[in-house]
Amino acid sequence: MEDFEKLKALWQQSAPTTPKVDLEGMKKTNQSNQRSLEKTQLRAAIALFLTPVGIQIIFFLTHTHFQSALTYVAVALISVLSVAQGVIHLSLYRRLRRMNVAAPATEHLRQWEAYYQFRRKWVRINNPVYTLALSVALGLYYIEILGLMSVPYRIVVGTLTAAWILYSYFVLGRRQLRKEYGRLESIIQNLKNLQQQLDADSAA
Repeated sequence: MEDFEKLKALWQQSAPTTPKVDLEGMKKTNQSNQRSLEKTQLRAAIALFLTPVGIQIIFFLTHTHFQSALTYVAVALISVLSVAQGVIHLSLYRRLRRMNVAAPATEHLRQWEAYYQFRRKWVRINNPVYTLALSVALGLYYIEILGLMSVPYRIVVGTLTAAWILYSYFVLGRRQLRKEYGRLESIIQNLKNLQQQLDADSAA
């Protein structure tokens, strides 16, 4: 009987224990990541909403008048695209703000996982479509504008514009997405750790 008790004590000592989750630290980290995600979406929305306003101010101050109706169509398309993207970012901001931090850990985790999956799917569709549509709008705009320039200037302006679009999409855009996904994954992993801790405590 004494040998059995010794074996039982030895097994209990060697049994792996689930590390305790730093609840306060996890809460601060998640709150910080959520605020960063919200600010990113809100700033993007504001910048996009202000784009058409900026275009109109420039036209008003410079008294710009185009000869081709196609150029006005291009300007209108750029404005519409900006507003549409602004609405998308504002809706993402509002969805982040609606995250129920008071919900049970399991439900709160499901909310973030659902948002993360939705965000990745939306990026795969929206980003290339928006970039392509914006490129078309700029192309229409340049038909008249580049026609007023010499051939060397046309090449320079066209090359710089194409390079900026490609750099924005493949470098800046992906860098920003990596930061965003990293914050989302950090939130989800913290909530998973919390859920594991709660499961371990309930099983003890």
